[in-house]
This record gives sequence, C-alpha cells and structure tokens, in this order.
Amino acid sequence: MNNQTVKRRAPVVHYLLAITFGTILTIAVSLVVGASNSDDFWLAAGIGAMCAAYPSVSLGAWFFVSNHTVTRDPRGEESVELTWLKQAASGAFLDVLIATLVVAVVLMIGRFDVEALPVLLALIGLSAVDAGLRYLVNRYRTVR
Repeated sequence: MNNQTVKRRAPVVHYLLAITFGTILTIAVSLVVGASNSDDFWLAAGIGAMCAAYPSVSLGAWFFVSNHTVTRDPRGEESVELTWLKQAASGAFLDVLIATLVVAVVLMIGRFDVEALPVLLALIGLSAVDAGLRYLVNRYRTVR
C-alpha cells in the first residue's frame, strides 16, 4: 500500500443493513411476481427473486455502504464528459419537444386515428438516438 492509496471501509452494521435491505426487497419483488402468476407461483417467485437479488443488494450497498467507501470528487460536476452530456440532453429535449408539437399538429389537422403507444415509443426512441448522436458530435468536435 503506497502513500496515496487509502482503504476505507464502512462499519460492519452498514454491510448488514445493505444485505438485509436487499433481501427484503428481493422477497417483496418475488412475491409480487409470484402473485402475478398464480398458476406457477413458486416458479415465478423464484425467477423474480433471481432477477431482483443482485440489483436489490446493490441498491442497499449504494444506500448504506457507499457514503463510507467512495470519495466524492469536489469538482466532479465540472468534467468535460458531463458538459457534453448536458449539451446533448438539452438539445435532444428541444428536438423531441418540436417533434411532438409537429406530430400533434399533423395528427390534429389530418384527423388521423393512431394508437398512442407506438407514437410514445417512437418519441422515446427519438430522444435516445438524438441524445446519443448529439453526445458523439460534441465529443468529436472537442477531441478533433
């Protein structure tokens, strides 16, 4: 261990709290999943528990352990990548807002009868693709 490496550990109680929180959350999720499939309750509950165990314990560790083990960077909000992401998100928000308005006007004027779900899924896809492309363009312009 060199002078710059600092090992930080949380109290044992916090690790136990994280595991307890994860276990309770896993049981709750598995019971909800099992109740939604009454024909195969135990099979569905088991699958739900397997899917929820790791995220639940990780969430517990984030709540109870990370405050003791993770050193926060006081200037973390000033990173170049975060600036690129904020610019991409704000541009994508405006694009999606304009696209929503245009689609709403076209549907209103044309009196088209469409299902809401495909339109909403298309808007979600548009926002994800738009933000990703804007991020890549911002990164390319800066790195170039």
